[in-house]
Amino acid sequence: MIVSYWVERSLARLHRLLRQMTRVNGGADFDLVVVCNGGDRKPLTLSDRFDGLKPRVLNRENVGYNLGAWNAGWKSASSDESYLFLQDDCFLKRAGWISHFEFRMAHDLGVGLLGESIMWDRASWPYIRAATDRDFEEDHLQVEGTHPIELYKAAVIERGIPLGNVGSHLQSLILFTTKEILEEIGGFPSPPANATKDQAIGCEVALSRLVESKGYRISKVKDDPFYFIGHPQWTRFGLAKMRAGRRLLSFLPKSRPSPAPPPPSREDPAQDSVRQQM
Repeated sequence: MIVSYWVERSLARLHRLLRQMTRVNGGADFDLVVVCNGGDRKPLTLSDRFDGLKPRVLNRENVGYNLGAWNAGWKSASSDESYLFLQDDCFLKRAGWISHFEFRMAHDLGVGLLGESIMWDRASWPYIRAATDRDFEEDHLQVEGTHPIELYKAAVIERGIPLGNVGSHLQSLILFTTKEILEEIGGFPSPPANATKDQAIGCEVALSRLVESKGYRISKVKDDPFYFIGHPQWTRFGLAKMRAGRRLLSFLPKSRPSPAPPPPSREDPAQDSVRQQM
């Protein structure tokens, strides 16, 4: 069990998750590692009330978001055969929240990565971009002139991972896989230092694309998302907050496009420089 935590978050949700681990039957024994991003300057210590979990805290620099923390966590516990990766603000919903992941992985041959939610399930890249522009104001999506979907695709391609025709990916809130798979893919593709949120999402997409490029499948553990383990972003309140944020975008002023540069003169032998987007 690898739990990621960031020092600037309140400890309340992490403590809630740890309390639930002592009360909600997971259906299997587990070792617990809590990886603290930013713990190198502000070390995390856990109350002795959690001693029954025998937690090990790994304090590290604040790089790589969840994937960076999880990568450090499983490497520090490489003697285990399988791993459930959680974000600190996850919460447990049902008994068997470990054993059902183990059972699915053991009996559904060809699955290499499990989670609780799939984004863009079997959706093509052209559709993903068109749907994103429909659901959000395109002018508000631009980051330094690059569409975020192109940033996600670039994160895949830059790591030498086949992009494929679809952008399906498991959200890096809750993931389950085995030591064998992690060793085969070389661990998680982690965002670089000072990475933006879009770069972190790009690595999330890259992970699923990497696993599938090795011939495995990705899947939710159950047909219903967030069946065993939940996340506040995907509760009714969290979804309502997200929708309200989208509506707010429609009232913000749109950015004006930059004027097109003048064409090169015929005397200038230099060709137009074109920024190629993947």
